[in-house]
Amino acid sequence: MAHQYDKRFAPPFPRLPVLISSPDRPVSIELSGLIDTGADATLVPVAHLHSAEAVELYRARLRSHWGELRAVSVYLVDLIIDGHVLPGVEVVGDELADDVLLGRNVLNRLILLLDGPPGEVEILSSRRRR
Repeated sequence: MAHQYDKRFAPPFPRLPVLISSPDRPVSIELSGLIDTGADATLVPVAHLHSAEAVELYRARLRSHWGELRAVSVYLVDLIIDGHVLPGVEVVGDELADDVLLGRNVLNRLILLLDGPPGEVEILSSRRRR
């Protein structure tokens, strides 16, 4: 199913529905994630990770696109993105932002169609023939 780009951003930002849960816990949080092909890792606001009862795995250092380093916590979660199940994904707990950013550690596990002219994003079940 195609999902509309988020037009609150200029230029519009591709976004997908995301269900975040902690492995072996019944709590899940329904959010949407911005597709950030330039991010190495997926970032989730810490408040959402706490609501999902996600378990902190370890502390790490993250370098932003501006070059500064900051200490972060890494959590283990299961993700369901538009119906596609991705178990055991490590995500960074973001203490500063309110948006989920889907980075390459998640995006590289999906076949995405970013269709800019109509402003739609879709997860494909298989590669389209050329």
